[in-house]
Amino acid sequence: MLENDDKYFEVLHDIKKTLMVTRNKIVENANKDLILMYYNLGLKLIENNKWGSSFIDTLAKDLKMEFPTLKGMSARNLRYMQKFTTEFDNDEFLQHDVAKLPWTSVTTIMDQVKDKEQRNWYIKESVQNGWSRPVIVHQIASTI
Repeated sequence: MLENDDKYFEVLHDIKKTLMVTRNKIVENANKDLILMYYNLGLKLIENNKWGSSFIDTLAKDLKMEFPTLKGMSARNLRYMQKFTTEFDNDEFLQHDVAKLPWTSVTTIMDQVKDKEQRNWYIKESVQNGWSRPVIVHQIASTI
């Protein structure tokens, strides 16, 4: 019987490990691409802000009409992208640390931590320790 064969369990373990590692890489790469896309969209918003404050509102409505199932293109989130681009340089830190965090964690840190050095510390700690958004909120609240 296969269930009692040590070789079977070794193969099963190897396949499970491969699946988990690959799945984690896919999620990490997708998140990185999303964060970098938000940065690039923020650049476009900054470059074209000559149309005034209603520009982002109009853009959000037009994007919603063109891509009705796409999430993340609300006026609020577009403003976050613009803020994100002004607060982070497209350098190694952005690509290697910030891009490893979920967008909600990034926006939470931007909202709650104004000092750039402190913000960078929270980002690094979040990445190193695998902090979720609620943990980030708790960490910030306990130190401010």
